[in-house]
Amino acid sequence: MSRLLSAVCLGIAATAAVAAVAVSSEYNKVRRSPTHLAESTGNARVIVKFKERASILSVSNATAGSVRVGPQKAGVLGGRLGLSLTDGRVLGARTQVMKASGMTSAELARTIAADTDVEWAEVDHKRYAQVVPVNDPLYPDTLSTSVAPNGPVAGQWYLRAPYTETALVRNATTGLYVSTPENVVSGIDIEPAWALTTGATSIIIGDVDTGITVHPDLTANNSKMIAGYDFISDSTISNDGDGLDADPSDAGDYVTATENSTGNSNSNPFFGCNDNGIGGKVAENSTWHGTQTASILGASTNNATGMASVGYNVPVIPARALGKCDGYDSDIIAAAQWAGGIAPSSIGTVCDSKGSNCVNYSGVPTNPHPARVINMSLGASGTCTKAYIDAFTTLRDAGKIIVVAAGNDGGLAVAVPANCQPAPSDTNRTPLVIAVAALRHAGTKVGFSDLGPEITISAPGGNCINTASGEPCLFPIITARNSGTTTPVVNGGTYSDGLNNTSLGTSFSTPMVAGTVALMLSVNPSLTNQQVIDILQAKARPFPSTSDTVPNPATCHAPSAAVGQDECICTTSTCGAGMLDASAAGTEAARLATAQLVTPATNYTWPTAVVTSTATTVAAGSSITLDGSTSLPGSSGAAVKYKWSVQDADTHITLGSSTSSTVTVTGASAGTGLVQLSVTDPTSGLVNNSIQSVTVTAATSSGGTSSGGGGGGAANPAWLVALGIAGLLLGSRARGKRA
Repeated sequence: MSRLLSAVCLGIAATAAVAAVAVSSEYNKVRRSPTHLAESTGNARVIVKFKERASILSVSNATAGSVRVGPQKAGVLGGRLGLSLTDGRVLGARTQVMKASGMTSAELARTIAADTDVEWAEVDHKRYAQVVPVNDPLYPDTLSTSVAPNGPVAGQWYLRAPYTETALVRNATTGLYVSTPENVVSGIDIEPAWALTTGATSIIIGDVDTGITVHPDLTANNSKMIAGYDFISDSTISNDGDGLDADPSDAGDYVTATENSTGNSNSNPFFGCNDNGIGGKVAENSTWHGTQTASILGASTNNATGMASVGYNVPVIPARALGKCDGYDSDIIAAAQWAGGIAPSSIGTVCDSKGSNCVNYSGVPTNPHPARVINMSLGASGTCTKAYIDAFTTLRDAGKIIVVAAGNDGGLAVAVPANCQPAPSDTNRTPLVIAVAALRHAGTKVGFSDLGPEITISAPGGNCINTASGEPCLFPIITARNSGTTTPVVNGGTYSDGLNNTSLGTSFSTPMVAGTVALMLSVNPSLTNQQVIDILQAKARPFPSTSDTVPNPATCHAPSAAVGQDECICTTSTCGAGMLDASAAGTEAARLATAQLVTPATNYTWPTAVVTSTATTVAAGSSITLDGSTSLPGSSGAAVKYKWSVQDADTHITLGSSTSSTVTVTGASAGTGLVQLSVTDPTSGLVNNSIQSVTVTAATSSGGTSSGGGGGGAANPAWLVALGIAGLLLGSRARGKRA
């Protein structure tokens, strides 16, 4: 039976114990909108935008001596509709506020939206100050040593908006630590998303992993961590003395040096489990990987304890499928299906890809709390199996969104099951999974992360900058864990840090995306799987074209079978559409929810931006043409509108006309520039983006070709050696691993 190794779970974590951070049971509620200021049911107020060539705009309504800078068409439109409308604030050449009495704002918006001259009409909602308090002590920047003795000073940097961090970086020449400004560009900007929603309890995340341990930040709010199930069918791997049961507790996934080096894979299931390529087959402490991923998804937030989670109030249900060293495909598949609410009788007997090692799951009770989002921070190299494709197809068709880690094999091809695609015979081409790669703080691909065209989007995975053993890791991911090195310690809840228990990996990028998806669904539960993916990609921030590393790293390229890639500049063909932007994604999900309420057509799908070119390299002073004419319209069928722009105020390139289907790109100076094409469906207002990198060579050089542009993050060889010494290196394994 194919097994996905759980020793790394696509996360890298040092295992030395650290003292637990002091905890508190205090929980502070988020300030809510005052109910006594609810919108009036008799005084309607809407925002109206007229179509670009609307006939109503040609009707004059100016009076003598008046100056009109906007439409002001309430009188004309009211006459058409038989309503008494009054003009309000002008917001643009075609946009204004209109008011009416005797009806609700939603009713007025629907009525006006039906007029042929109207592009859209939306309720002019009241908004309230939405202060989302976050008093978790590990969240802020510049953490004091009294809160986190071993750092990281940057706290939960990856949740914040891009900013500049002053970090103590060791000078390789002098050996001295120097205060160095580090541009943190890959943070997901979660706080504006929390201002929209702190998560709906009806949107549950299933976490398929090693199970969980008792931890103050996971159990302080009992409604958040829902009772799950243990799907490990092999009691040896389960390490808890039994097989399937209703206890998803993590018994520890440690492997001793003897287990790791005795016999062979036929006689010893743990042989070579921790063959990291540096220290040989050595002991490996328990990772508490499921506790770590669950904490990023759903640690109690704003409770004056430990860390904040992406999901804030979103519940998490653990489905244990990874145990000692690894986990079987069949257990992983069954756990994912159960988490998504597929009845065990439907799961039935599951076998591996060879048709052996079958397990009957019909005795497992149906999950009473089915997840809408499923987090899978696990994987292994190889080709996606039919078993995964069948299971994921069933889940996708049931509206379940599966988020999977790309893998940590140092820049090789995307792992299974993140590389799973719809079957050729499947007429529904909606992706089966959202595949997530990992970024450094600087937005470049981090060295351990795998990459390839299957990646949907990228998110922070942690990186250290300092390279020597014993030096602090400056930008790790903070997670909850247990202090036990083998079995869990009672009252041993603690956190990863920047020195002894450093958490890095695509395992930790993945729950950031899964948590963001849960927040999107909290504000708009009607979103389809395709819409969620479209929003994530359309609202992703462009990858940077530079790094903090000197010299600047190479551009990421398509992965090879055996040669990995260290830190590299991401492209949209290797690291997905861009860097996760939780704020923009949440805002768009909320906007679309409003649009669906007040426009006649409620099921618009997105247009697709497509950029083609015969060349992506140009000499300074010369020009090439990028073509967007093969972009696809949305379901409205309306011809898309084009807008070309240069990203990040780049000076290496200049553009010609920016609103045609094609654009002329002229090289100005040697370097790489990013060109973004935005296509807009004029009927629905939905926008999709595509980014193309253009390399400019010196005028005397013919240069080569390059495609894409973008971010990523890397661990250089010295850093990887340091990680190996610390027990952190994620080595390639033949059987799979935690992501």
